[in-house]
Amino acid sequence: MLVYNHISQSQNKTNTNMPEMSKKSVIELSKKGSRLFRSGRFKEAEEAYLEAKALDAENPYVLSGLGDVYRKLNRFEDSGRQYDEVLQSDPNNIFALRGAGDARRGMKQPQNAIPYWLRYLEINPQDSHVMVRIADACHKLNDITQAIDFYEQSLKIRPYDPFALLGLGNVYYAQQDDEKALDCFEKLMSKNSSHNVVLMTMMGNIYRRRKEFDRAMTLYESALEHDPENSFALFGMGDCYRGQVNMGKAIFWWDKILEQEPGNQSLWTRVGDALVSLNQLDDAVQHYTSSLKVGHDLYAMLGLARVEQRKGNIAKAIDFCEQALSVDTDNVRALDTLVSIYEHAGDAEKAQLTRCRIRN
Repeated sequence: MLVYNHISQSQNKTNTNMPEMSKKSVIELSKKGSRLFRSGRFKEAEEAYLEAKALDAENPYVLSGLGDVYRKLNRFEDSGRQYDEVLQSDPNNIFALRGAGDARRGMKQPQNAIPYWLRYLEINPQDSHVMVRIADACHKLNDITQAIDFYEQSLKIRPYDPFALLGLGNVYYAQQDDEKALDCFEKLMSKNSSHNVVLMTMMGNIYRRRKEFDRAMTLYESALEHDPENSFALFGMGDCYRGQVNMGKAIFWWDKILEQEPGNQSLWTRVGDALVSLNQLDDAVQHYTSSLKVGHDLYAMLGLARVEQRKGNIAKAIDFCEQALSVDTDNVRALDTLVSIYEHAGDAEKAQLTRCRIRN
């Protein structure tokens, strides 16, 4: 009711020459649009607001309501235009300022959204939700200092705001400030269950990064209980086993991802390398070949070279290296592999010539 009363006063200021019947029609249509909007009937709400706008094209309540509708319909440019019209006559209209920022966010223009939200906070300085939006925008713009500042301002008002804690934790996570990231995530886990899988995988990643593999796997396993196909948790499980030098179990978990993501080229190659370490050469060839079906992959080619070297097929091993080098002539890893193959074959002269290519 406060919102409506605020706007109604603006209506009276800008529509003193309107017939009384038209004023009532605008008010009723605005109320109808608002009811339809709240019930999620956005197209019908648009029709009601457009009908009201035809009677009073400058009514701030109608324009803001229409902006809200277009924002929900992902018509962000149309949304922004409605709010801008309000701000032309009322630069301090808080609903239009907030909406104009949200519309620019929808347009993926965080640098343009921030000024509207800052002006909004000058009028309504305790709105922690808008502080989080500014912080998110600053993070996207890589302004880490400002992002942290606005997240912290929000948390002073609402200490367990899930979006602020998740956003701040993400900033610290990206900065590899593990202790602060864990502090944010643990607070969020204690109060909010909707982000559990995301948080479990991110916390697991932190412990994995710190080589605390058992703690990491406990979190990944909990995440997989909620979401058995979560690729981040599946990858984390495999990588923890790799860290514990248990390549068989690492392959088990990574292959679960490949069942879902046959286009994951780098993982095909990674599993191929793991299979080579276990001397399961035929399975390794199958994985490297699957990688190359996705597209050229230098590391899959080098993997095939190592397989052929182990099998004693030196000519084939050299051919795979040369294929890799035909795409990336000076690749050091490919040249190193070729040196190893020549040495294995007892061809010291060609090994030395290849080393010269590395030095040059």
